[in-house]
Parts: sequence; structure tokens; C-alpha cells
Amino acid sequence: MLANRDFRRCRFLLTCARSGEHRRREPDFAVFRGWGYTRRVRLASLAILALLCGTARGEGERALSASLGWATFSALGKPMGKQAPPTISPDIGGMLAVSYEHAISGDLSLRGELAGGVFHGGGQAMQSQTSYASLGDAGAVFRFDVLKVVPYLFGGLGGVVSGGGPIDRGADFVLVIGGGVDWLYDREHSLGLEARLASFGGDITVVTVGVRGTLRWGDL
Repeated sequence: MLANRDFRRCRFLLTCARSGEHRRREPDFAVFRGWGYTRRVRLASLAILALLCGTARGEGERALSASLGWATFSALGKPMGKQAPPTISPDIGGMLAVSYEHAISGDLSLRGELAGGVFHGGGQAMQSQTSYASLGDAGAVFRFDVLKVVPYLFGGLGGVVSGGGPIDRGADFVLVIGGGVDWLYDREHSLGLEARLASFGGDITVVTVGVRGTLRWGDL
């Protein structure tokens, strides 16, 4: 009888001890769960902050670029009798351009440029075989920031002065669109390729493709 009573008492004490141990451990699990929730909130806050900082990065950045390359044009020549006017292009051409950019966000910048091209060939009878076009325009450029390779698109409106051969049109308005890609050497320097299409005079289109070097400064 005594042995049975002692056995029941021991089992009761063991049960109480286990119950007390479980109750003591419950706050630990609650603290762990609370810590996990706090950690997730902090990580989410840091992710949002990083996103906002990434969006704001580049505001105030400035860039000066120079490009050199190939150029050609397409223009309508003088009609011969009742035939339609022929499309004329030069035999060879080259261009030089300088552009300035000022970032207003991480992806969008204001852009201004000066460009000039010299061409040889394409002149009809009584026309010079040497012609030129010089333009200045202002617009915007949008960049797709992908690590060290940065594609971009740009567009602008401005004025052009052309002379010689079949593009002897004097001064006119010009629409410029184009794009390119920059390979970043570091945050301040890059080398890239750029293509440009300029249309003016209603029937004259100048196309350029060149190598571009860029120097950046400011809020990088």
C-alpha cells in the first residue's frame, strides 16, 4: 500500500515538473517567434530603403561625352524629265559629336549635343561632291541600368545647318532620335557605341554610328 502511494506521489511530482518545464519554455518560444517577426520587419524595411536609395542614385550626376564615327545621308535628288526623283547617298562620310547630360533621376537625364558630319560623293550635275551638316539639339535620355553594361535611348529637337551637294538646304529644324550602350570601366569612365538618326528638310535623313567615350562626375 505504501509502495503504491509513493509510486503515485512520484508520478504526480514528475507530471507537475514536466508541466512546469513546459510552462517555462513557452515564453522562450514566444520570444523566438517575436524575434523572427521583428527580423522580417527589419529586413523588409532595409529592402524598401535600398530600393528608394537605388531609385534616387544618380540624381545630380553629370556626364560629358565625345564620339567619332561613320556617317551617311539619304536625300532626294533632282528629277530627270518625268522620272521620280532619285534617292542619293554619299560615297563616304564621317562625324564628330559632343554631348552633355545632367541626371534628374536614376534613369532619366536631360541631354544636349552638338554634332557635325562631312560627306563626299552623291552630288548630281553642277553640284559639289562635298557636303556637310551641323546640328545642335536638346532632349532627354533614358537608361536601362544593368550592372556594367548600360543600354540607353535618347531623343531631342533642335536646329541644323547643311550645305553642299544634294543637302544644300541652309538652316532648318531637326528631329534627333538614337540609342547606344555604355560599358562602364568604373563609375566615372565608360566606353560605348552610339547610333543617331537626324531628319530635317522633309526628305533628308542623316545616320551616324560611332564610338563614344564618357566622363562622369557629381552625385554618382
